[in-house]
Amino acid sequence: MSHLPSISPRSLRFSGLMALGFAFAFSGATLAVPDAAEAQSARKGEASSKAKRKAGEASARRGARGGEGAQKAPSGPLVVSISLNRQRLTVYDATQAIASAPISSGRRGHATPTGVFSVVQKRRHHISNIYNVAMPNMQRLTWSGIALHAGVLPGYPASSGCIRLSHAFSRQFFGMTKLGTRVIVTRDPVTPKMIAHERLFGAYPDADMVAKGDVDAGPTQVADASHATGGASDAVSEMLGVSSAHAAEGSADDVMLSTPRQRFLAQRAAEEAERARAIRTAGYAWAGKRGLLTQAERDAEAKRAPFKAARAEAEQIESELAEIENAVARAEREIARLENPQPPAKGKRKSRKAKQTSLSAEERAARIDELRREIVDAAPEIAALRTAAETAGRARAAAETAAREADGKLKAARAEAADAKAALDAAMAAEDAAKAREAKRDLPVSVFISRARQRLYVRQGYDDIFDVEVSFRDPDAPIGTHVFTALDYAPEIGGMSWNVVSVPYDPQRSAAAKTQSKGKPAPNARDGAGSGRSAQTAAAALERIDIPEYAREAIADVMKPGSSVVISDLRMSNETGKYTDFIATIR
Repeated sequence: MSHLPSISPRSLRFSGLMALGFAFAFSGATLAVPDAAEAQSARKGEASSKAKRKAGEASARRGARGGEGAQKAPSGPLVVSISLNRQRLTVYDATQAIASAPISSGRRGHATPTGVFSVVQKRRHHISNIYNVAMPNMQRLTWSGIALHAGVLPGYPASSGCIRLSHAFSRQFFGMTKLGTRVIVTRDPVTPKMIAHERLFGAYPDADMVAKGDVDAGPTQVADASHATGGASDAVSEMLGVSSAHAAEGSADDVMLSTPRQRFLAQRAAEEAERARAIRTAGYAWAGKRGLLTQAERDAEAKRAPFKAARAEAEQIESELAEIENAVARAEREIARLENPQPPAKGKRKSRKAKQTSLSAEERAARIDELRREIVDAAPEIAALRTAAETAGRARAAAETAAREADGKLKAARAEAADAKAALDAAMAAEDAAKAREAKRDLPVSVFISRARQRLYVRQGYDDIFDVEVSFRDPDAPIGTHVFTALDYAPEIGGMSWNVVSVPYDPQRSAAAKTQSKGKPAPNARDGAGSGRSAQTAAAALERIDIPEYAREAIADVMKPGSSVVISDLRMSNETGKYTDFIATIR
């Protein structure tokens, strides 16, 4: 894990310890509850050793000195709120704050980033690969190195970017959370509030839940306030497919498409049928193209054999012709030397040419006659070979043309077969993706809506499901950051009960922070202070966003408790990636 802070041992002043000890005596604070294995081990230790009982009491005193609040049994999904200004962490369930504790965040130059995170990794025992120090009860927020873990709490920001907790509370907190638990880091403290709004996403409980009586089987009303236009349905329909088990509620021919739910189910059934049709069509096409490819390969091989034979024959004839023509040329050169002998040079060894010049006139005449007879005798053979070479050349050219045509057809057949295979692979991949998404149907869904991108993104199980264009009313006006958490099925109020944490965007505060970072005096906070903040409510944010009907129904179809919706002025953080939920920066 990178960029995790080192934990330097510190000691509190004796007077501080005494004061905190007296504070604990009257606080009535309860201790963190370890997990089951630790609790069992502790009970055995207490039964066998008085020293372990004393160690437990010492741990209790340390927890009380840290000021941790009493833990209550959680109800529903958790939301963790961390205030950097207050240096405090608070855990909320569906109804109330259930735990609170002090923290130590990043010091100057290593500030802890504000934003919307989730727990992406948990380790009881973790060693920093940068500082080579232990970071007990580590809960990672980003893969770049921001995490919550046990450490020293001096009472002020002192870490290298992580969020330190007391050792006692870190054990308690580790047992409370799970992967995916939302963690919201802000400057000022924020508190989740219940919210009901017609533009929040609806939900459709699974049939088995209704059969068990866990939820009311009555109809769920889902907001249909969609004013966005464009190919939203197409964009989503490519991505969100499910099996026939969930699509069998009706089809376009069997139901009257009078509600968004019915229209969604009809389109989903049509998409499933289209995927099956695409697989069949692509499969037949691939089989046909594969047969054509096999035939083209056979034809190409059949054309190559005559071409190879014609080429070999032409090369043989050309070789014989060249050999005879070379012999005639040598004879003609020798005749020329014999007819015009040159005297040998003095003092040099006699060469073959010199030996020829030493022949007598009669010997030269006899040799010339012999060579001329050889030339005359070779003429008919040369003529026949030239004729044969021309014939073999034409045969080779014809065979080569036929072979090239066959190779061209083979190349085209291979390309068509490759395209057909790619189409089949794409159709199978679409079906596999639909099955994979169906397998994650029971996981919470995460929605991120960006004003900067005018787009809505959906993830489930850390995987992208689909994204679609949305429209914002007053797109240039800040909307704030709002984190909605689905708490439980509630058909009577629109399918799901929600709470929300809102962090309005304050341009004056951001400008002041940038000015101070450059060493300039901060502007007067009263000049336009809070400009637009009162309008950045969660309800106002929902009313400004128009989401296509099909996207709403696709999200409602997989919505369940523990899901979340994040609305932000900004794009999603670059920290968002593989094995993370949506991470949003808070300005």
